[in-house]
Amino acid sequence: MFKSKVFQYCAIATAVVAASGTIWASKANLQLQSAQSQIQAKSQVQSQASPENKSESEPEILAQRQDRPENGDMPSGRMLKQLNLSTEQLQKLKAIRDRDLARIRELAQQSSQANTELRDLLAGSESSDVVRAKHNQALNLQQELRKQHFERMLAMREILTPQQRSQLKEIIQKERPNHPRESMKDRIQNRMKKRLDNLGDRPTL
Repeated sequence: MFKSKVFQYCAIATAVVAASGTIWASKANLQLQSAQSQIQAKSQVQSQASPENKSESEPEILAQRQDRPENGDMPSGRMLKQLNLSTEQLQKLKAIRDRDLARIRELAQQSSQANTELRDLLAGSESSDVVRAKHNQALNLQQELRKQHFERMLAMREILTPQQRSQLKEIIQKERPNHPRESMKDRIQNRMKKRLDNLGDRPTL
């Protein structure tokens, strides 16, 4: 009799423990599913941000990307930000930047490489014809680079309204005071002349 009751109590205790484990597992599973649902919902909200919020961030992105223009005559992103550009204008300006950036960087790298090679040739023993050819190459690359900058500036000009163009002119004049700007071509030629003069002034043995 006693053994029978003990057996019943053990069976009841085992059933209670099993039921408790099942309830705990179900609760944990529900909590996990709830957390996953919240994460998924948050991700969808972030990925489906409203156009208004996106348009508000575009001036900041444009300013960061163009705050260091490759050419001194180009307006920086900080300057463009002061023009109260519309969302459509920002999108068009970004498209121009993305379209021309790769080519401008390529030309700038080629121009820098050509100038480095020119300096090496001037310090070496190559003939004047070789040095002159490299000099012409450096000038042509720089001219093509300036042309790319100019075409991009024209494309940006077409996007701005007459009032914005006038405002941009005032901003540039304020932030970049007028002073004689020496072109890259003039700088290269002046450096070449100074180096040649220095070579000519060296005493001969």
